[in-house]
Amino acid sequence: MSKKIRNALRRAGRIMEMSGKMLKRLYLILILLCPLIVAADDDVSIEMSLSQEVINIDGQAYLMITIKSNKQNLPEPQLPNLSMFDVYSQGTSTNISIVNGQMESSVTYNYQLRPRREGTFVIKPAVIVYGHKRYESKEITLQVIGSGQAPSAGTQPQAPPVVEGGGDIFLTAELDKKSAYVNEQVTLSVKFFSAVKLYSQPDYTQPQTTDFWAEMLEPQKTYYQEVNGNRYRVIEINTALFPTRAGELSIGSAMVTARVPVQRRQRRNDPFSVFDDFFGAGEDKTVRSKPLKINIKPLPAENKPGDYTGSVGNYKISSTVDKSTVEVNQPVTVTYKISGMGNIKTIAEPVIGDLTDFRVYRASSSEKISKVNGIVGGTKVFEEVYIPKRAGKLTIPGVSLNYFHPASRTYKKLSTNSITINVKPAEEGEFADIPIAPVAGRVIDPNAKDIRYIKTDPGDLAIRTQVVLFKPFFLILNGIPLVLLVTVLVGQKRRKKLATDIGYARSRRAKKKARKRLTAASKLADQDKPDKFYSEIRLALFSYVADKLNISPHGLSSDRMIEIITTSGAEEELIKETEELLKRADFAQYSSAGVDREQIRLSLKMAERVLVRLEGITIAQNI
Repeated sequence: MSKKIRNALRRAGRIMEMSGKMLKRLYLILILLCPLIVAADDDVSIEMSLSQEVINIDGQAYLMITIKSNKQNLPEPQLPNLSMFDVYSQGTSTNISIVNGQMESSVTYNYQLRPRREGTFVIKPAVIVYGHKRYESKEITLQVIGSGQAPSAGTQPQAPPVVEGGGDIFLTAELDKKSAYVNEQVTLSVKFFSAVKLYSQPDYTQPQTTDFWAEMLEPQKTYYQEVNGNRYRVIEINTALFPTRAGELSIGSAMVTARVPVQRRQRRNDPFSVFDDFFGAGEDKTVRSKPLKINIKPLPAENKPGDYTGSVGNYKISSTVDKSTVEVNQPVTVTYKISGMGNIKTIAEPVIGDLTDFRVYRASSSEKISKVNGIVGGTKVFEEVYIPKRAGKLTIPGVSLNYFHPASRTYKKLSTNSITINVKPAEEGEFADIPIAPVAGRVIDPNAKDIRYIKTDPGDLAIRTQVVLFKPFFLILNGIPLVLLVTVLVGQKRRKKLATDIGYARSRRAKKKARKRLTAASKLADQDKPDKFYSEIRLALFSYVADKLNISPHGLSSDRMIEIITTSGAEEELIKETEELLKRADFAQYSSAGVDREQIRLSLKMAERVLVRLEGITIAQNI
């Protein structure tokens, strides 16, 4: 080794020695500059406690530091020396109480202690500094014994839970019911338990819920729970599921990936080893819940109404009119409001039927979802426009709502009251022709030059040349306006029928509307949005059948769709292909992560084939 290198190493050693002495001096100065300890007043108090006083070397204890005060924005406590333990933060909990007009709040800081060696350890007081005053808790003692020894009665720590995914973090899933009816709410609760500090936000993957409509409930809950003597932080996610068919249905596994700490021991005589946990990268850990099964019962066939559209829950219906007096051919808007608990999205439009005194048009519909105490419900509003055809006191009949009530296992029927309106005749001259007043005493203008006298002798009436009426040019020239006139009349008649016959109009436009939705779906196919793509595919098929039958597409389900085309005489191949396409759409709507572009491309071609073949059958009007 050269002389220059040896000299450089000596200089580096001296610099490090001087740096160590400076750090010690700086540490001493900081201690001397700390504020003097003063007695605490009654406004702030700090307490420290342990979940148990004796644990095994392979066990764990929970340290709780509680700060009580009637003040706000208190700082976090300063922890005592805990170098004999591995320490993991378990979060905080807050409690606020008001007694006799005085508010008091308490904040509890929770830590998990895992011993590194055996012995009896005195944990010095925890400290909080507030308002230039220092507040201390009492010191406590924790005894750590060997793994083969048994703690005294009442202090035996319980073993961590044996669950899938390990004891530090694990995932559970459960349903609130073992069986349910089609379209009845079933609540899925997924709970993520963690007993260690997480280095990353948990990455949650929802379980596969094919054959269910899914609706997220209230925001996720966070709380602490004791499991087999161990304290866990729990994140709970609840989802409302509405089964779309009967049978034994499956719910896949939920999955959470989180970065958890890797155990490290502090290096002796290294003042910077305290930063090992702070800068530790940790490791990714994935836990899964167990898959679930549930028995879904079909809706009872007994006493099932003939016009039942699939609504399940508990609802009420009301109707209001915007005006009670109108003129002939002037619109009246009736608003039907359906509200209650259940899958409000599947509520179908009220059936009005043919009315002698009114023309009826669909104006608009809207829905609002609500979630009360974990139950999905809401309000759905339909606006219908009634146009009276004649004057007088006319009655708008009430409409009915049929639904299945799961609690009583019966079908219920609600009806709105009929509405009477006063229809006045149209104002005079509004729809009449304006007469032309004749000129008295004058029949022919005396200055008229296009009037010839009547001849008494007809003369020679023989035709000398070909009559122009029979010439091809004349026939073609005069036939064009006739053809145009017939075309206009036919077009007017067709437009009038489209405007007055809603069922005819929807049937005629069904294919065009379905094609537009397929075009929209093809644009979404290249945008990596499988959920929106399959939503357009599903709506295209449902809207096509609903338009052909003049019913609402919102009341259709996959099973109802298959039943309609089967009864309409569809071939077995078309039925199977339609069923497969709808299953793909249901799967992608709630689990779109597993859908690739090739599946989307094949589904688009399948949808085009299904639509073309549906055009070849007559959708039954009496379904």
